[in-house]
Amino acid sequence: MSGNPERELEAFLAPLPAWMQRTLQQGFPSLSQAEISEWWRNPDEVLNLTDEYERILQQIPKRWREYRKRLKQEARVFDQFLVPKGKPGAPRKDSLARGAAVLHRQGKNFPQIAAALNENLREVDKTTPDAIRKLLKRHPQPDEI
Repeated sequence: MSGNPERELEAFLAPLPAWMQRTLQQGFPSLSQAEISEWWRNPDEVLNLTDEYERILQQIPKRWREYRKRLKQEARVFDQFLVPKGKPGAPRKDSLARGAAVLHRQGKNFPQIAAALNENLREVDKTTPDAIRKLLKRHPQPDEI
C-alpha cells in the first residue's frame, strides 16, 4: 500500500458504492431503507470491506479514535434493544419477612428480631431494628403459618 494512509483511505473508498461508503464512514444508522436492503444482500462484502477499512484507519490515529467512539455510541443504542429489562426495584425479602413475623409473634421486639435474623445473614445482608419494623409493615403476615 502507499506510504500515506489518508491517500490509501481515499483510494479504498473511491470505487465503493455510496451506501457502502456511508456504512463505513457514518455507520449503519445513517443508511436509508433502500441502502439497508442493499446492506442485507451483501453481508460478506460488508464484513470484508469493514476489516480493510479498519486496517487503514488504524494508521490514522485521529480517525481511528473517532471511528471507535462512533461504534461505542452505536453499540449503546443497539444494547437498549438487545438486553432484556429486569424488574425495577430491589429483590423481595419475603423469606426474611416470614422469619421476622414468626419471631414477632413469639413476643420479641424489633432489636431482638434483628439480632436473631442477623446470626444467619451474610455481612452485606445484615438488617436493623428499623428495617425489621418497616419490613413487617410492608409484608403483613397471617396469624398462622
